[in-house]
Amino acid sequence: MSLESKKIHHEKNAKRTLIERLQALKKLGIQERNMHLLALLVLLSILAGVAIAQLASQQEIASSGTIKVVGVSLFWDKACTNSVTSIVWGLVTPGTTIDKYVYVRNDGTATGTLSMSYGNWTPTAAASYFKLAWNCSSYGLARNALVCAKLTLTAQLNVTGVKDFNFVILIVAAS
Repeated sequence: MSLESKKIHHEKNAKRTLIERLQALKKLGIQERNMHLLALLVLLSILAGVAIAQLASQQEIASSGTIKVVGVSLFWDKACTNSVTSIVWGLVTPGTTIDKYVYVRNDGTATGTLSMSYGNWTPTAAASYFKLAWNCSSYGLARNALVCAKLTLTAQLNVTGVKDFNFVILIVAAS
């Protein structure tokens, strides 16, 4: 969900909550003057919560990943003309995921089973907050065949102390 979508969602929820609370207060027979004061307090607390959530989600962290391969080649395009040597994830917002697509070609002499691992985080604290997954685990890729792989970087919501990071991604085709 984009930051703008989150903001709209929070605003709609705030309005809905305010209306529900005003209706509940009317049912309790609270005087109109007191009801307005309570409504104002409720609205202010909701808006403060939305503002805090937006500030927390606006932190952006620069990131990249160096690619190493064994038995395969990686490309940005299906025509295999634009090699991948690193992935720039861009600015990562805590609590979000970023997808990147690459084409994996088996350069070996036989079908290879694909695997992906990652590590060597800089700074090492980043390993606690970010995870990488892909859709080609244990995929059998025939010799010279090509498959589109989706790499997904996930950032936890509670990232602290990491302003930028990089790590190494290893993709292997084992016989």
